Amino acid sequence: MSSPHRTVRPAAAWLIAAAVLALALVIGVSVFGGSGRRPPPLAASSPTPDPSPSPSAEPGYRLTVKLGRVLGRGIGGRAHPGDLAEAAQAVQRTMTDLYSIGFVDQTAWHDGTFPGIYRLFSGAAKADAHTDLRELTLGHVAVALDAVQPREARLNVRFLTDAADRPLTAFAEMRFEGTAVGGTTETPVRQQGDFTLRRVEGAWSIVSYDVRSHVPSAFDMERKVLEATAIPSLPSRDPLSFLVIGSDARPGQSIGGSRGDSLHIVSVDPRTGAASILGIPRDSFVPVPGAGTTKINEALVRGGPELAVKTVEQLSGVHIDAYVLTGFQGFEQIVRTVGSIFIRIPYDISDHFSHAFFHRGPTELNPREALAFVRNRHDAPGGDFGRSLNQGRFLIAALAELLDGLRTNPSAMIPWVVAGARYVQTDLSVPQMIDLILAAPAIDPARIVNQVVPGSTATIGGRSVVLLGAAAREMFHDLARDGTLGR
Repeated sequence: MSSPHRTVRPAAAWLIAAAVLALALVIGVSVFGGSGRRPPPLAASSPTPDPSPSPSAEPGYRLTVKLGRVLGRGIGGRAHPGDLAEAAQAVQRTMTDLYSIGFVDQTAWHDGTFPGIYRLFSGAAKADAHTDLRELTLGHVAVALDAVQPREARLNVRFLTDAADRPLTAFAEMRFEGTAVGGTTETPVRQQGDFTLRRVEGAWSIVSYDVRSHVPSAFDMERKVLEATAIPSLPSRDPLSFLVIGSDARPGQSIGGSRGDSLHIVSVDPRTGAASILGIPRDSFVPVPGAGTTKINEALVRGGPELAVKTVEQLSGVHIDAYVLTGFQGFEQIVRTVGSIFIRIPYDISDHFSHAFFHRGPTELNPREALAFVRNRHDAPGGDFGRSLNQGRFLIAALAELLDGLRTNPSAMIPWVVAGARYVQTDLSVPQMIDLILAAPAIDPARIVNQVVPGSTATIGGRSVVLLGAAAREMFHDLARDGTLGR
């Protein structure tokens, strides 16, 4: 009998929300740096050791975890193996402790309660480990066993590193096989797991996991298939909102010193996991602090992303927790780094201005095609309004692409972080970005609401502008209330 696969979602379901941050991240992706505003501090997990009784006897078997492949990649490219050795050994010790306590060292089983195991987890994963104890260990069958003889324990590790090749996050692939012995009965025991570890207070602690175990039952020693997944949780139950800015900077120009070619608020409600994208027309005629009433796209060139954030907050009433900024070249490089993006084109497009030529239906976009799709406005219904809606569609498609990779292996995030760190400007730190991307699997791209603020066109001072009226104010109010649209 096999239990269904289940995703363990933390109480605050921030990952659900983080998912959207990851959406914003994914979207324009991310990087470190910046100043000023930041989202609430991400859970500062504290691996306080859990007290456990002293063993009364030596274990029957000792576990040796063999360290296989150790790879590292970061902002500066592939990391030198020598820079990873110490961290790899520390991860190896954590995984050895995990499997010794959970499977091999019977003095640590304590009638199937395994009290010493929780010190190896941090943050939400520590609480999830209590719930998933049966999937992470031998579970209650431990009371019916005399020993487990290990046959294979192999570990591969991939690191995400910073610009100085210092390990930031470890993605551990673990394979364990052994033989459970109970009286005269012997039964195979196997577990495969993907674990994500972060350095917390000097130790490498598990912050997320996805395991699949084959263990005997306590009654008939038949093998059971048990699965469990844990993902990080968001730091707040309040709505989280991010401003995604596309700069129209040309080669050689500063992306923060040019006009804002596109603006999107990406919000999530951590309590429900619902997410929304709200596009703001670039020609919206609004008050810009210190510049009077003018087009909203001028906020970026006049005061950088900080003024763009301030302008959007004043206009919408939505508190912006962080921004993500990139330009044309950066956008293409991001897509080139993470690979092509699969998207459903909503209608036939033929626009020689943006070089966008697509047929309606599922399409795989390379970097040049992706840029053409998000820039097209001459052949989009409503012009800039239609273009903004398509940009939201692309953000959702990018999130779906990230999620597809993360479901296979958490280390799939590495190209996204590398792309963000190289080609995007943001006030998020790298650790915040990593935690948010890890949270992405909690969000369903199909549940994201994608809309554009309505308005009417007019000519003021010889310039074509967009005037935002009551309908726009209502939409902003709706988003500011709980981070979602139309719910």
